[in-house]
Amino acid sequence: MKKELSTSVAMIQDTMERDCGHEVSYWKAWMAKQKILERLLGTYEESFQNLPKTLLAIKDSNPGTTITRDHKMIDGNKATFRRAFWAFNALINRFQYCCPLISIDNTHLYGKYKA
Repeated sequence: MKKELSTSVAMIQDTMERDCGHEVSYWKAWMAKQKILERLLGTYEESFQNLPKTLLAIKDSNPGTTITRDHKMIDGNKATFRRAFWAFNALINRFQYCCPLISIDNTHLYGKYKA
């Protein structure tokens, strides 16, 4: 299965030309790869539908785990996935043993110390 996931579109085009003697456009090869990935992994919609069950299974198998998920409503009745976060209880409990740390992160600094 891992091989199918890493197959490039160009590789699909080359295989079709070599094995079948037929040139395939980039678009058709890309669409074929998307269909293969959908068969192997399922659709985005199926994954979104399975997310609550998956997160609940994580929480049930790790009591005390914190879970947050977020989605955005489109057109009033369609939800799209935005993000999910979970922290296992064992890790949450171990933070009390960590030394205090202040961390400043700014990805907007370019060059030497520019703001």
